[in-house]
Amino acid sequence: MLMSNLHAHANEVESIVALSLEQLLNVEVTSASKYAQKSSEAPSAVAVLTAEDIHTFGYRTLGDALGGLRGLYTSNDRNYSYLGVRGFLHPNDYTSRILIMVDGRRMNENIYDSGFIGQEFMLDLDLVTRIEYIPGPGSSVYGANAVLGVVNVITKNGQDINGVQAVAELASFDSNKLRATYGNKLQNGADVLFSASQYNSGGQTNLYFSEFDTPATNNGIAHHMDNERASRLFTKIQFEELTLTAGYVDRFKQIPTASFGAIFNDPAYRTTDTMAYANLKYETALSDKTSLEMNGFYQWYGYEGVEPYDTTSSGGPSRVINIDKSAGLWWGGEAKLVTTAFDKQKIVLGSEYQFDQQQKLFTYDVNPYFVYQDSNRSGSRIGLYAQDDLTLRDNLVLSAGMRLDYHHMLKNMQLNPRLGLIWHPLQTTTVKLLYGSAFRAPNIYERDYKAFGQEPNPNNKEERIKTYEGIVEWQPGSGLKLMGSLFYNDFSQVLELPNGATGQFVNSGKPHAYGYEFEAEKRWGNGRLLKASLNHTLLQEEGGAWAIGSPKNVFQLHYAEPLFGNAAKLGVESIFVDKRKAPQGGFAASYNLVNLNLSSKKLLTGLNTSFGIYNLFNTHYENLGGGGSDLVQNVLKMDGRSLRLNLEYTF
Repeated sequence: MLMSNLHAHANEVESIVALSLEQLLNVEVTSASKYAQKSSEAPSAVAVLTAEDIHTFGYRTLGDALGGLRGLYTSNDRNYSYLGVRGFLHPNDYTSRILIMVDGRRMNENIYDSGFIGQEFMLDLDLVTRIEYIPGPGSSVYGANAVLGVVNVITKNGQDINGVQAVAELASFDSNKLRATYGNKLQNGADVLFSASQYNSGGQTNLYFSEFDTPATNNGIAHHMDNERASRLFTKIQFEELTLTAGYVDRFKQIPTASFGAIFNDPAYRTTDTMAYANLKYETALSDKTSLEMNGFYQWYGYEGVEPYDTTSSGGPSRVINIDKSAGLWWGGEAKLVTTAFDKQKIVLGSEYQFDQQQKLFTYDVNPYFVYQDSNRSGSRIGLYAQDDLTLRDNLVLSAGMRLDYHHMLKNMQLNPRLGLIWHPLQTTTVKLLYGSAFRAPNIYERDYKAFGQEPNPNNKEERIKTYEGIVEWQPGSGLKLMGSLFYNDFSQVLELPNGATGQFVNSGKPHAYGYEFEAEKRWGNGRLLKASLNHTLLQEEGGAWAIGSPKNVFQLHYAEPLFGNAAKLGVESIFVDKRKAPQGGFAASYNLVNLNLSSKKLLTGLNTSFGIYNLFNTHYENLGGGGSDLVQNVLKMDGRSLRLNLEYTF
């Protein structure tokens, strides 16, 4: 019985893969232009991860998954994870220059503009059907924050689950996860999905930091200071032309680094991030050539940091608890019309409104009670956008887009165009020439925060970027795809804190980047995969100095091999990140991570399994620390080898 199940499943997988082999290399994406199109037709060098890729390589967080995509790399300061794009990663910017979306709904909150990619991200990756990454400026259709790129995480439907799923996971560092999910398509046509999950990790028992190596600070050892917890709820209900999605995440993390002047090894030091949202979407076909989509959403974000610090140097108590709180509340909607009513044109017209009802910062000491900040803002964001894909010839398309934005944090309207010339000289070859611009308004934290040496700046302005890119894609068949690109990114008015974590955020940065990317991907009919990508970027500050945090080379290699007649699959991932200039001088050393994951689907009826070995060679690689007043550490050593066992059973 077991062997018959294995052979049946193998035949099913082989059939599906063989039928869609070329489609897997030229997938349909929705994020580049806000409508479905082949990746070869999109005005961008699109990269896509499927649910199969996530399962094959055992990705645990959105950051894990994105770190395996061309041109992307991640960093972590033992509190949050950060995403670097084509050489650009500002330490502690909370990934605010990337737009993170779930099913097209913006997830960047309205206080710090954070684009969460760690355990604080809204979704469990088991609920993801596809991740689309659109490099380059996206402000022509998405507005603020789409400066370096757009990440759209597309969720599964209930019928993809087709029953009740129970998941149990055990991992190193006293980590575990439980998930329960129900999904199905009901007899009345409604598709429903409900999911709840809980993640817990004890983290490293002892973490050593040489910067605190004195008897008074436990000889530099942070003991039981790496705990993390995350709770998630998610639902998606589709019925006829309506789709309701809603999510909730609450994440707690202890901070072992004694950042921002905290008392070292004090167990009270922690942060909590909570976010909830609901989105109602209506889609309808007005005619055989025109469709309408309307969305209404409501979102909330809360942050609390609890920091113990010592005031004896200024004549105060030896231990004072500081509470740093923020609360954001915003709601709005979007209307989008897509039409091919005009000959040789595909036109997208849209409008978007967001009301930031609450943007509150509140910082105080508990005892003695002292308020540093109690401020609140509110205001509107309005965007109008249009894009026209005009077929000039059978093999030549001009994609022209533009968006006009009003943002209550800025005095001036923002106009951002995007132009793309997409040429198919051969049936197997695509050439793209692209230009785009984007902006990011200063967030409330950068404009108003006042505590511990940081001062408000009511006069800072928007960041801006202009990007030029040329792309060649070649897809000769037999599951092979090659891609190469050259790009130039020109930044201006980048918001900086000149003195680390003190002073004012000012528009002083003017970096620019030259770079190229190559990617080769080969898929076989039996499910085997080989993919390699290289990003080379030289990011320079004004004057020519090599920028902090920017690796010149990022190389990724992925190999997947089906085993036992496609009943199992071995995924091997190798990620090389070049050395990076550190904030306080010197370098974070280059490193190469190798991860292995052995997964099976329906080895027994209803059972999926996955066993992963992460950081196979036990490399204690280095990530960036801070500028001195935020993080004492110039570089931070990361965890060594870890194991994970995941069991998923569908009833």
